[in-house]
Amino acid sequence: GGVAKLFNPGQAKPAATASAPATPGVLADCAPGTVAIQANVGIDSAPQSVFAAKVKPSFWFTVTNTGSVACNFNAGSKVSFFTVTSGKEVIWDNKDCKTRATSDADYILALQPASPVAASPSTWERVYSSSTGCDATTEKAVAGGGASYHLVATVNGIKSADVQFILN
Repeated sequence: GGVAKLFNPGQAKPAATASAPATPGVLADCAPGTVAIQANVGIDSAPQSVFAAKVKPSFWFTVTNTGSVACNFNAGSKVSFFTVTSGKEVIWDNKDCKTRATSDADYILALQPASPVAASPSTWERVYSSSTGCDATTEKAVAGGGASYHLVATVNGIKSADVQFILN
């Protein structure tokens, strides 16, 4: 899916250049340490941690401005990544997806303090990722039967806490 599907398009702001001075009425970029990322696993946008056999989990992230002033934050596909692990093994990483290069984009959010903004969920096909792809047509299925997995979202360099989920 495209970046427009990640968030409400009405919230998008054009990317500011790094050399542009702050002007009244225009938000500055969020200061380091003022944005929190939460990884989410579920069905569509309803959180869930255990999935029946063949049920495909959805992944999404939530961005929260923990500061006291509104600010801009890039949460586009160019800087948003999901990683699924089991133990020390990386099972799936959307950096491996070949189609990613054609969909990389910036998406600037105007974040209000303490007002979480959730990205739209994306379905994981319960497969490994590799340089050849990230979907069931090219990749091997992962184990179910009560296998434990962990999801981490990294958005614009900020990592979420690890979220555990079970595939039956």
